[in-house]
Amino acid sequence: MSNVDYVGNPNQRTPCVLVLDTSGSMTLDAGNGKSRIEELNQGLYTLQDCLQNDPAALTRVQLAIVTVGGPNNNAEIMMDLTDANHFDASSFQLSADGTTPLGAGLQLALEIVEQGKNNLKSQGISYTRPWIFVISDGEPTDPDSVWQAATQEMIQAQNSNKVEVFVIGVGGANLAKLEEMSTRPALELDGLKFDQLFVWLSSSLSAASRSRPGDKLELNPTDPWRNVGI
Repeated sequence: MSNVDYVGNPNQRTPCVLVLDTSGSMTLDAGNGKSRIEELNQGLYTLQDCLQNDPAALTRVQLAIVTVGGPNNNAEIMMDLTDANHFDASSFQLSADGTTPLGAGLQLALEIVEQGKNNLKSQGISYTRPWIFVISDGEPTDPDSVWQAATQEMIQAQNSNKVEVFVIGVGGANLAKLEEMSTRPALELDGLKFDQLFVWLSSSLSAASRSRPGDKLELNPTDPWRNVGI
């Protein structure tokens, strides 16, 4: 599904692609009677509420969702770029199964970013640097050639200032492996604080959406949701 309005809403945009691990391990019990995938689904409702209660984010942030794994055991576009005011978390339900074709998911995310920028340019609408926000509880199961190609494309895109990449590991994910896709360190979620994570993401995207293209952003502390160790 895609829902954008470039005619009625000519505001600058900040596109963000969520790459979400929906592999079988996301069905694991979180110790609170819920699974990781249930907590992730609930977190998306929190993200919707936060964005839609923020006047700036409401008209300036765009979201897309790519899932990796799931019932089709593939990388798929669950939601193409959609203006935040049209984002409806109830319109889909993530379910977990299969492996983690994360490299294929990253390539899809990069394609969405480039297409989104082209669409904005064609409408004469400015945009800030797009985000790719990755959440995974494992490590990639793609063939090595796919993973290496995907990570090289991701690093090149970041080094060329084409995209900002944030990587979040869940429940013992292989952070070192996940860091291969990003010029930033991967961060580990504290337990299953998806709600706090998505509150942070909403406020950070809102700040980005109010900035001028090329501005250096000062993001809020990640301590409310990040595993900071002992």
